Amino acid sequence: MHIVSLAFLFAWVGLPSAANISAAAQNLRSSDTCGDQTTAVPFYRSYNSAVVDHFHTTDVILVSDALNYSGYALQAVAGMVFVTPEESTAPFYRLFSMADSNNFYTMSTTERDIALKNGYGLITRDPLIYIYPAQVCGSVPFYHLYHSTTGDHLYPTSETERLAFISTQGYQDVDIAGYLLPLEVAQCG
Repeated sequence: MHIVSLAFLFAWVGLPSAANISAAAQNLRSSDTCGDQTTAVPFYRSYNSAVVDHFHTTDVILVSDALNYSGYALQAVAGMVFVTPEESTAPFYRLFSMADSNNFYTMSTTERDIALKNGYGLITRDPLIYIYPAQVCGSVPFYHLYHSTTGDHLYPTSETERLAFISTQGYQDVDIAGYLLPLEVAQCG
């Protein structure tokens, strides 16, 4: 069941793998400022409308389980992230509230600690991911939106999608959570 789901998942999103990144793109990275873009992996976003929760992970087994057993639907691939520390990156923490069935993500250790004091738990079974804290290396903003009625945290990379969620679905801007590499890995700059 998992193999079929994973095959469908990869076919559906049509992702470039690290092996398919062109030699030219690999040579564009600056070892002084950029992470090794050939090691970046997809950061999947799924959504469960029953509990109103967006869930992000790099783990295709978790994505498959969320789709098959937990009522989530795959929405998008937010961008490319790292699962090991890379030059100029910082940890991006995943926290979960059992009371609200709500995922929350942050680079800030202060926000992480406040969330922990307010009933969130730090999720360590997912690979810890690393993203850029500033817009470098061809990265794109990873917007943090929040819906005060549902408590849902949403993280789009598309400005169009961000504005649509704000204007039509009641989300509010919180901040830019960090910066991800786009699906087509861009040059450092």
